[in-house]
Amino acid sequence: MLTRLERYLLQDFPFLHLVIGGFGNTTFLVGSVFFLFPSLERIALWLFVLGSLGMLVGTIGEAFVRHERRSRQQATTSHGQ
Repeated sequence: MLTRLERYLLQDFPFLHLVIGGFGNTTFLVGSVFFLFPSLERIALWLFVLGSLGMLVGTIGEAFVRHERRSRQQATTSHGQ
């Protein structure tokens, strides 16, 4: 079962995962552009790492949101029968 904080974040702030994923995508894109300049390769590498992490967290969070919604829908339909 979900803790109170997890339930609060999943039910009231599902857009948070979208924002984190968008940050990850943007950071990854900027890192890609920075790789075009040899002097910025180190920064590009770290932007890639941060961007990948942001995309991963956003995707996992969105998966939890969808799972929670599906669980609530199934609970509602099973109680109604």
